[in-house]
Amino acid sequence: MAFHRAALLCALLQHAAGFVLPGAFAPAHPVGKVQLSAPALRRTGNEGAVVQRASRRMMTPPMAVGVRPSQMTDATKGGGKSVLVFSWFYAAPKELELVKRIYKKKGFSKVVVQESIVKEIATPRGWYRTYEKFTGGAELDKELQATLGQEFDVVHCMSGGFLNLALALTSSIPVRFKVLVLDSTPIMPQPKAFVRFARAYMKDHGLDVITKLLPEPLHTAFYTSRWGLGGGYVRLKHKVMQLTGIKGKRRIGDMPYEEMEKWTRWATHVAMLDRYDNMTQVTIDTVLDKHASGVEECIFLYNPTDPYINPDDVNTVINHCPDAGVEATIVHVGTKHIETLFRKPNVLFNAIDAALERVSGAPAAAK
Repeated sequence: MAFHRAALLCALLQHAAGFVLPGAFAPAHPVGKVQLSAPALRRTGNEGAVVQRASRRMMTPPMAVGVRPSQMTDATKGGGKSVLVFSWFYAAPKELELVKRIYKKKGFSKVVVQESIVKEIATPRGWYRTYEKFTGGAELDKELQATLGQEFDVVHCMSGGFLNLALALTSSIPVRFKVLVLDSTPIMPQPKAFVRFARAYMKDHGLDVITKLLPEPLHTAFYTSRWGLGGGYVRLKHKVMQLTGIKGKRRIGDMPYEEMEKWTRWATHVAMLDRYDNMTQVTIDTVLDKHASGVEECIFLYNPTDPYINPDDVNTVINHCPDAGVEATIVHVGTKHIETLFRKPNVLFNAIDAALERVSGAPAAAK
């Protein structure tokens, strides 16, 4: 046990995200014993979810560059509801299959699950690699673009999946959807958000002694420095590429290489100067860009006492919804981080059905 904990500590301190072991985000229950039925959504009481709705519609933001709705395929072709799930970090294949089965059982005929890889989502160097992957010209990338570049009824982001969606939209992947579910998220693109998560993970796994020996300000400074160095590396690499005239395969559709160069310079500048509040705001604007993605309603599904997320970050996104012309639905739950889908799926699906009914006029599914 001591060896296992020592190995875990090394992994936590070695990687920029601070939580890199397989299953770090996995539900804490046996996959084979998940109950697919749960009490219906309640508006009051301690056993159900507490739901708040704020219908705030304002002027639609300008069209985002690079989005071409006419080029998208329809994920709902052939009937039924459709969903794109951006998973939590280090989700096991059997867990992702379980997600698909739950959605299928709840009447979704098209279920696409996109893995969120911590090394590609949790650092400036990872953002660059992900952006390059989404905009690259390789056959694998084209397949990925075709998989994500569809029209869905629902996009469901679980924990770190929020940043995966943000990078896809930043890369002009033409994914469109009506309802967005932010499940135990957002986890913002800044070191302090990942440090918060790492420290909560340590406490949950018997490593709270580390959090006592390593003060949070020092922990945050470590990751801030590491992210800054990563941003400097990417910037230097691009400078060399510019001087040598090497550009490589970095475009999707009509996106010019200069667009990627501009984004990379901006992202590395943010990392090197520790100006993550600016990147956070741009990320929120991107995810809630109604004109780019078609999002009509955002469901905030989370436990207000969840130590892995910052309630202030959640409230920041909620408060931005009126400016974006997106309706905010707040669903407070008592389950742990990302466990609502597995423990009390009806809480989630009742909220989704009601949202789809509001945005499309379709009758809600039978409870």
